[in-house]
Amino acid sequence: MTTASTPAEGDLEQTLASGDEGHSHARVPAATVLLSFALAAEIFSGNWGNFGMPGALDRVLLVLGLVALVLGGVRSVSDRSLRLRPIHMVLLASATYVTASSIAAQTFGVSKARFAILDRFGLIPFLMFCLAPLVFGRDRQRRFLLGVLIAVGAYIGIVNFLEGVGLKGLVFPTYITDPAIGLHFGRARGPFVESVADGLSLYMCAVAAAIGLTVWRQRWVRVVCAAVIVLAALGLLFTVTRAVWIGAIAGTLVAMLAMPRARRYIPLALAVGAVGVFAALVLVPGLATKADTRLQDQSPVWDRYNTNSAAVRMVEARPLFGFGWQTFPTAGPDYMRQADTYPLTGAGLEVHNVFLSHAAELGLVGAALWTVALFGAVGGAIVRRGPPELQAWRIGLVAIFVAFLVVANFGPLSYPFPNLLLWTWAGIAGAEFFLAPKDPTRDPSRELETPDAADGPPVYWKATGVDERFDA
Repeated sequence: MTTASTPAEGDLEQTLASGDEGHSHARVPAATVLLSFALAAEIFSGNWGNFGMPGALDRVLLVLGLVALVLGGVRSVSDRSLRLRPIHMVLLASATYVTASSIAAQTFGVSKARFAILDRFGLIPFLMFCLAPLVFGRDRQRRFLLGVLIAVGAYIGIVNFLEGVGLKGLVFPTYITDPAIGLHFGRARGPFVESVADGLSLYMCAVAAAIGLTVWRQRWVRVVCAAVIVLAALGLLFTVTRAVWIGAIAGTLVAMLAMPRARRYIPLALAVGAVGVFAALVLVPGLATKADTRLQDQSPVWDRYNTNSAAVRMVEARPLFGFGWQTFPTAGPDYMRQADTYPLTGAGLEVHNVFLSHAAELGLVGAALWTVALFGAVGGAIVRRGPPELQAWRIGLVAIFVAFLVVANFGPLSYPFPNLLLWTWAGIAGAEFFLAPKDPTRDPSRELETPDAADGPPVYWKATGVDERFDA
């Protein structure tokens, strides 16, 4: 039975966690809340010390969320259980392989290599992918996460706007405006102090806001979602980052192509986008100059050419098992060669292509394992049938996955937040495939008498995709 809450408990939480049919007064499970905030806190990963935090709050929230899940049990977040699927075995094999590679290469004792295993290769994202069907399996849980992501998008969008128009004195935390910290000073780079991570993350949050427009009917919530989308569009421009621009455009177009009713609006979307970009270049002081300078800057292109070519030579030298995890920065320079048409740069940098990076360091065996895991988890969630309430999440996954792949082919993509969000999103969109059917011995009449408004009416979804409530 659900019980009424007092106004003091807050209308905002009820709105974020409730369905359109009525407000749910059931509380969102502690594990869901903590893991949602842990994901949001990843935007500050690696920079907590830059604004006086004694430790990594994102890791603390992650551990607390896992502890809450263990202590509360599966029933505290879901009335269903997980089913073991082949993709789980692939994830386990991938995690074992990269750990063994790092130990064999003697990089496991280096903290940067260990964190790269957790965040870049993806042990923590793998874990969240496995837990997401439980932790975010109910409608009110997904709505709570959606609200958190929209709030993150609003924050990053505002910071990018302030950086873009030159109001850096209003930016918080102040380390964002410190030229001695991070990369790409002079462009919008947000709490990541890196423009690629900032732009990709902002785009992902904008997609979450677009889903919010389809989920909520309250006017003020829809206004907030629309505002976040507009802020994100401006923020993406202010990153002055080609990979992000291409990824955002490609992701949006492919997602619209995936929706038959949206295809007719593609020309309109392109026209509106072009007008918006032109207006921003004309009206925002200095933006056109920054964009032109960035487009003329060839040094990132040379770095990409040199590191990618070195990675290919490393694969040719050790094709099966590679040189070992996190060895390219030290081994890569030996495989760089002076080209005839561009200078030799990029020594000590990561490979500017995720797939080539894994192939050079882990060999074709390790790269294949990770690629199968990625496309099996994310691609599987996109193509498999599922309940209609997850349709918007699947379309959103198309958009962010395309953007992710574009950026992955232009840079190292070592940023915790977008990696974790992609895998968590895939776990949510593909949840039905990983959840066991509801226990038929449970008394469904009790659920029918006291439906949870946030979850909608009870749905007994079968593997065939048939809702048997309508088969009487």
